[in-house]
Amino acid sequence: MTGILAQTIAMTSFGNDYLKTGKSISFYPKNSTFQHCNFVDFRELKKKNFFASKKEIVVSKNPMEWFEHLKSNNCKKLRLYYQKVKEDGHKMAGMVGGGGHWYIETIYPTHSDFWISRWNHDKNLAEKPWQVTYIKAMENRPILNQQFDVSQTIEDLKTCLENIIDFAHQETTENWVKIFKNAKETLENENPESDFYHYDLIIWNNYDLENKQLLMSASKAFVFGGMGSWNDLSFEKKETEDTYTKLSSQLYNTMMKSINCAINKDNL
Repeated sequence: MTGILAQTIAMTSFGNDYLKTGKSISFYPKNSTFQHCNFVDFRELKKKNFFASKKEIVVSKNPMEWFEHLKSNNCKKLRLYYQKVKEDGHKMAGMVGGGGHWYIETIYPTHSDFWISRWNHDKNLAEKPWQVTYIKAMENRPILNQQFDVSQTIEDLKTCLENIIDFAHQETTENWVKIFKNAKETLENENPESDFYHYDLIIWNNYDLENKQLLMSASKAFVFGGMGSWNDLSFEKKETEDTYTKLSSQLYNTMMKSINCAINKDNL
């Protein structure tokens, strides 16, 4: 899982809890998804007057201020929204901004706004080089609240993993087989989050076991990146290469759906 996606998930989960309870939570900057971030702010495109062009205006200086801003404006809940850009999006998943777009949908009684993050790297900031801004990219849109059936999505992900395990066993190394098997076994793990790097990714108690299994399985199957990743493989035979590309695309798209499904089907 990329750091961008992990933070978007965390923002959605902790934000929902705040919108429901109104309680101040220990989230920013302590959450692990912020560990390399110099700042995280929130901006809207606004005009100072009728004749001026739109400029970015900071509306919240950090995630906790943003949660308060949303609640004070009668936001009801947050949902993830994934927008696929290309059929072979998995090939660009390791790049900043690649692999499709993840939005946070802020849902109000009659409309939704959609926020997307922009990450800038400053090499002069050694310990925390990332400067993150969430932009309100779309506003006053129809409510989407993208939902998928959890049980069916689990079956879809299981099938994808079984297919790619077979391929990996025949055409790659045992290490890839082990990774995909671990992801598949997570779908039946009673404590799926136990060995996950972002131990504080979501508020675990707010989600059913199936949701957590689905989220963690998809996260552990996230092998798409740059050099040394699953994307870096190639095969001499065209038939094998075509199968590899097809299975990779299927797994990636199902992973994105799984993450979306797991987070949007919460108990809030």
